[in-house]
Amino acid sequence: MEKGRKMEQNQSLCIAYAADDGYAKYLGISMLSLFQSNKDFAEIAVFVLDCGIGEANRAKLKSIAGKYHRAIYFISMEVAVSGLSLHMGSRKIAVASYARLFLASIMPQACERVLYLDCDTIVRGSLMDFWNTDLEGYMVAGVRDTVDSFYLKKIGLEQGEYYVNAGVLLVNLAGWRDQRLEKRFMDFIRKFNGNVPHHDQGTINGVCRRKKYIVAPSYNAFSNIYSFPSKTIKRVYFMEDYYSQKELDRAKKAPVILHFTTGLEGRPWEENCTHPMRGEYLRAAKASPWRDDPLLPDSRKLSLKAFSCFYKHVPLFLSETAYRCIGLLAHIRD
Repeated sequence: MEKGRKMEQNQSLCIAYAADDGYAKYLGISMLSLFQSNKDFAEIAVFVLDCGIGEANRAKLKSIAGKYHRAIYFISMEVAVSGLSLHMGSRKIAVASYARLFLASIMPQACERVLYLDCDTIVRGSLMDFWNTDLEGYMVAGVRDTVDSFYLKKIGLEQGEYYVNAGVLLVNLAGWRDQRLEKRFMDFIRKFNGNVPHHDQGTINGVCRRKKYIVAPSYNAFSNIYSFPSKTIKRVYFMEDYYSQKELDRAKKAPVILHFTTGLEGRPWEENCTHPMRGEYLRAAKASPWRDDPLLPDSRKLSLKAFSCFYKHVPLFLSETAYRCIGLLAHIRD
């Protein structure tokens, strides 16, 4: 792992989210936690890549930004990508689903970097150090994901190349523009006839290759690091190396950004969630305009619920073996 490289502090933070009306609530709760935890920034500007947010939720998002005296801008994805549709013969790819790939075009030219956050995140600490990471020579900075070597090979990555989770991504916009990454992204998608493994995340990893700066897992503490120890992650995802157990323990104890990805414990806005940090989401939700919304039904697939129960009640080596077999079967289907 590379140690943090810092530059002179920039106290103007640019954040990007992408959401439709269904995810606007989670965007708002994440944004509220961001504002609460980052009062040390002189300025925070949030750019919402708007994929169809309704007026009611838009008003709520504006009210949150207004309460904390922060700026919020809505960028219509329908307008922004109107001339960028991808055609694969008779097939048309919806570019709005690849919103992250077009940040260099969508964001104001004055923005030379942006921190992209998925809506299912909660910010618990200051982003000052992360935001001021030196990106010279790098296109993105992020946390390594738990993705096995099968998918890495599919998108052309070689031994020793890392794959980052794009749900929390510090983007070097100046570098993307200079290196014409947008065109390279589109060429990469065409190469796969629109079926890139893991979609825009796979595209970013496949194009950026060795230009990804790896940061501590505390900046994207996603669900799998709460479910599995480091040695299990390496075994079940066929990874030769990953963050050490000490690094994961540090991230779990004091995450700067929580990322509630689909996992064994469920998600905190749904029933039956057992994620150890679910209280962080619930506290932020209680302070939001959606405080009275009930929990949604548990959306986990039956197979995931069954494996969650299995994992908690059988010896580790048996659950690891079962998980690896499930992964191998998925590869066969692919």
